Order: sequence, then structure tokens, then C-alpha cells
Amino acid sequence: MNHKKLAIFEGAMCCDSGVCGAAPDINLVGFADTLKKLKQDYPGIEILRANMSSGLEVFRKNMDILMMIKSKGVGILPLVMIDDEIYSQQRYPKYEELVTALNA
Repeated sequence: MNHKKLAIFEGAMCCDSGVCGAAPDINLVGFADTLKKLKQDYPGIEILRANMSSGLEVFRKNMDILMMIKSKGVGILPLVMIDDEIYSQQRYPKYEELVTALNA
């Protein structure tokens, strides 16, 4: 595997994963499962997940992300990066997509 770093930048959520409350978003539930499976299948992978409610310091450290949000708005979130390269915007990729990208 060439890539070992996955970063997810998300909009404001009630908790770190967004999978909380009485009716969690089904996309977030699926993505939480995707991340869990990636951690199991790729033990050396570094996964950073930041949302605007509780992880603003991560956003502040990444000027490219801040500039994109400033120019395009928070609607570009979630934004997924693989090894500091933008992989996807406005959606949560499926497990198979990430595996393909991580192994490219």
C-alpha cells in the first residue's frame, strides 16, 4: 500500500463521529463502519477525522482546506484526503473506493 494517511474534514456535528442522537445519519453510520474496517484491514493506516464543532484546530493547521472552505463554502464538506491529496468532496466514499485509492 503506497498511501498510509487518510484525513476526513467534516461539517459541524454533535460528536466526533456524528453517529449519535436518536436518529443518526445512515451515511455517517456506514462511513464509521468503513473506517473501522480500514483500521482492521490496514493496521498501519493513519486516520484523522475532524469536524468543525470539535476539531477546529485541525482545520486551522491545514491552510489548503481553510482556503477551499473560504472560497467554496462548507458545502464542499465532507472532504477526504489521501496522503495530503484531495480524494473526494461532498460525500463519504465507500470502503471499496478507498481501498482502490489506497492501493493505487
